[in-house]
Amino acid sequence: MKKSIKLLLPVVAVAVTSFASAAERVAQPSDVPSIIVKYDAAALVSRSAIKSLHGRLFMAAQTVCKQLDSRLLGLSGEYEACVRDAVRRSVADVGNENLTNYHRYGSLPRQFAAG
Repeated sequence: MKKSIKLLLPVVAVAVTSFASAAERVAQPSDVPSIIVKYDAAALVSRSAIKSLHGRLFMAAQTVCKQLDSRLLGLSGEYEACVRDAVRRSVADVGNENLTNYHRYGSLPRQFAAG
């Protein structure tokens, strides 16, 4: 089954949603940087597919967070936190145990969940 995940700039998304009450629906502003990453959920039973998707999510997060990338002292931490949070959120949104474990531990066990 083909699926896609949309990565938003987490810092901006958090700032926007923090001003809304719990009862209000918040529409994502159209000027928030985002990237849609398409993937095949059924393919996430192979090591190569899991590693490939994780790498693609990481690259997309770097692109989404690029506006925060700075060599200025103190600002590089914001970029790194943005990338880390965007990847963490996108991995959670995919909801695949193998991808989650790969993200968490950086490797896959010899035998992993069959999906």
